[in-house]
Amino acid sequence: MGTQDNFESRDLIFNNTLKALQSNEESHMMIALCGMGGVGKTTMMEQLKKAVEDLKMFDLVLKVVVGENTDPTSLQKAIAEYIGNTLVETTKDARTDRLRKIFEVKSEQGQKKILVIMDDIWKEVELTDFGLSPLPKGLKLLFTSRFENVCTQMGVRMGSIFRVGVLSGTEAKTLFFSICHLDGDQDELQRIGEDIVKKCGGLPIAIVTIAKSLRGNKKEAWKEALSNLQHHDLQDLDTIVHKVFEMSYKNLKREDDKAIFLLSGLFPDDFNIPVEDLMMYGWGLNLFANVHTLTDARIRANVCVENLIHANLLTESDVNGCVKMHDLVRAFVLSNFSKVKQASIVNHDKMASKRLTLDSCERILLKCTGMSGFPVDFNSTNLTLLILMDGYEFFKLPEDLYKRMKNLEVVSYVNMGIPRLPITFEHTTTLRTLSLRSCSIMDDISFLGSLWNLETLSLVDCNIRRLPSAIGELKKLKLLDLTGCAC
Repeated sequence: MGTQDNFESRDLIFNNTLKALQSNEESHMMIALCGMGGVGKTTMMEQLKKAVEDLKMFDLVLKVVVGENTDPTSLQKAIAEYIGNTLVETTKDARTDRLRKIFEVKSEQGQKKILVIMDDIWKEVELTDFGLSPLPKGLKLLFTSRFENVCTQMGVRMGSIFRVGVLSGTEAKTLFFSICHLDGDQDELQRIGEDIVKKCGGLPIAIVTIAKSLRGNKKEAWKEALSNLQHHDLQDLDTIVHKVFEMSYKNLKREDDKAIFLLSGLFPDDFNIPVEDLMMYGWGLNLFANVHTLTDARIRANVCVENLIHANLLTESDVNGCVKMHDLVRAFVLSNFSKVKQASIVNHDKMASKRLTLDSCERILLKCTGMSGFPVDFNSTNLTLLILMDGYEFFKLPEDLYKRMKNLEVVSYVNMGIPRLPITFEHTTTLRTLSLRSCSIMDDISFLGSLWNLETLSLVDCNIRRLPSAIGELKKLKLLDLTGCAC
């Protein structure tokens, strides 16, 4: 999050890790960067990735984000897709065998070198599921994780674990003032800034976020920021980070920016959030003030995203047209804005424990991996936005689901296999945005013609060959996205 180049504490770790990546010793076949959240592990990993690519140390470098709740199937597919392959096998063991063969072919039986980077590991990953244990010849692994014990359980030796710590006091001040750019004689701001930096505990994500929030602001804003950090019971870095995010959020000048920020917090950790989706969801939920055309909504969404990136509340993604939210920022959103009444469930095992809370939610994202169908007893008449993603083939939805959710304005299916769309869509007269992305639509979709309030309809990568004539009944439709379809 921001530049951390040329800091002595970082240079030593970076250079030692780079040497380990260059080494042919058996003890350095698996390497890990470890440290607390927000300390800069992923930033350093990206710098290492660029360095090994520039030095041509490996013939192939691939990176996958593991995250807190990624299931083996999704990770298997992500690895294959990164190197230009598609897994069509239906069982985990078959996909494992295919991945191992892919690695053997790519490495030419060990003649070529491959680096596999697994970012943000929270719990032990079974490397055998991905054809990586025993490690094929020519392959090397680089992990990032908050948890050293997880890395050792996966086989990383202690001498190959490199700890990324907080910045020293001098480094922290340098980072802060490199962003704030004080000009001329501003001794008082210098003193206030130094006190703010001390409260940030050397944690880069806190330093960068508050520095961007204060950049260009008057002395009073700096004093208020310091006062907020001093006069609260901030005993640990997690609490300090949350306070910094809160101040950065409050400093956002436009309500649109705040609305898109909260909406972005629904998506899973490390998710590449399409800005176009933020636009469509924002349009469906009427988040954009004084915007009357989709062209203006798209402009507004992009401006909001840029403002949030400048505030360090969103980050750029290496996927074109997407942004990301740091998992610490996302945790702040989900735990501090109860009035928005939104929930993101990425582990279906936790759904039952949250049922009472969910029934009052207005926005829900449900990651459906491992579920055979939507909970039949779920009943939220307040729901305005529902996102379902990553469901298996023939994921079942109750026929009366949408009859029970009469206030829905946005429905989105993402990578839902062959979704069985409920015929009761016709009851959702308030629906303004419907997005079906990367789904195999097998059912008759002529019922869409009954959604007379629909304004945006996306069928991206859904293999649609012919649209039903009933689409012509959608008199309010302003956007029909058929990218990746054969219509």
